[in-house]
This record gives sequence, C-alpha cells and structure tokens, in this order.
Amino acid sequence: MPTMDFEAYIPSNAPAAERQAALAAILANEDAAGVEYAVIMPNPVPNPDNRALAETLRGERRAIFCCQVNPNHGAEAFTDIEVSVTQLGAKVLKIMPALYHLNLTGPLGHKLMSKARELDIVVNIHSGGDLSHPLKIGALCRHYPEVPVIMDHMGYREWAHDAIVAAQDNPNIYLGTTIAAFEPEFVVRAIEAVGPERVIYGSNLPVCYSDLAVEALRRQKLGKDVEDLLLGNNLARLLGMDG
Repeated sequence: MPTMDFEAYIPSNAPAAERQAALAAILANEDAAGVEYAVIMPNPVPNPDNRALAETLRGERRAIFCCQVNPNHGAEAFTDIEVSVTQLGAKVLKIMPALYHLNLTGPLGHKLMSKARELDIVVNIHSGGDLSHPLKIGALCRHYPEVPVIMDHMGYREWAHDAIVAAQDNPNIYLGTTIAAFEPEFVVRAIEAVGPERVIYGSNLPVCYSDLAVEALRRQKLGKDVEDLLLGNNLARLLGMDG
C-alpha cells in the first residue's frame, strides 16, 4: 500500500514555471518524508484556476488532483467542479468555508455536497472556528453519509474535541492531521476516540514540512499497523487505490 499525503497546495494563478517549481518542491519534501503520493489543490484564493493546476499535474503519477471553487460564482463554479472531475481527473473537492463566506448548512453547502455525491468523489473541508466549525461540518455530513469527508486540521487546536464528536456522530468523517501533527497528542487522542481507520495524514505543504510532520507522528510509536493506516492505507482506500 502507498504512503500518501491528503493536502498540499500550489498557487494555481501563478505562471506555469512557478507552478512547476512548486510541484517539484512538494515532491522533494515528500521524498524526504518517505511519502509517495500527494493530493494537491489550488492555494485558497478568491478565483482558483483548476485547469491551470491540472495542466501542472498532468503526467506526474505521484500527484492526485483536488479541485477547489468559489461557490459564490454560481453555475460556473459547479460546472468547474464537473469539468475538473470528468475531464481533468480530479479525485477530491476542497471546501473552504471561511474564505468564501460559505454557510455550510445553507443551500450552497448542500449543493457542493450533492455535486460530490453525484460525481462520487472525496471531499476535504477546512475546519476551524465560526463558519468552519467542526460541528457545522458534522451537521452537513449527516445529510450525505455516502460522501467521504476529510476534516483538515481536525479542529486543531481549540475545536479538537468538537472534531472528534463530529466524527463519532458521522462515520463518513475522517480526521486529517494537517498542522495538528506538530502537536501529536491531538492525533493520538483522535486515534483513540474514533479508531486508526478514521485518521488520515496530511502535511499542509508548503506551509508545513511533510518530513517533520511524519517524524512527529512516528515518534508517537503507534505501531506499524496504525502507522500504515494513518500514512496511506486509509486514504488509498477512499480513493480506490488499495488494489
């Protein structure tokens, strides 16, 4: 089974050469971490360019394309998701509630999840306070049990308990280790609360370093079986890469 990182970012609005350099830097750091595959998405900006990112990732077997849209753009945004998945190969949809002033339990939040269900893709939702609160993510996910959702940052740090509660209430929620890995007690607590099959490694590259995040987790001496699930097997299963 492969080792995998569920979250890394490239500036999709940057010139092609800059995007290629960013991809090379991500893969170099994943090499240092011993991670084979990275799910890569556009930097969170008002107008992400999914087509440009797909062009950058084309032909790189280690890169898994995750699209992101500004849902306030209406029909154009939802067409962008469909094209990204059906024509450009996206496997994941990133939802950023705070950036786009998105009420997750309002009509646009439901429309995004309905589209993900229709296209049979994984969803990654940013967690934090206010619009991104883990309990709001949980309330949305309750309506879409067929859609696997990775909650990035697992509510780190003020809302970590709420993230666990949301995951306990919703079997389709997986807790992502982005940033939380640098205070690995939060990850250990999540594993104990929801099981190692429901926690997924992510780096948040290039803001955080994948090699340091993996090292922080390995130092917890979780055991090979748990590490294998956390560092790749769980995500591979969600993405249909488990053979």
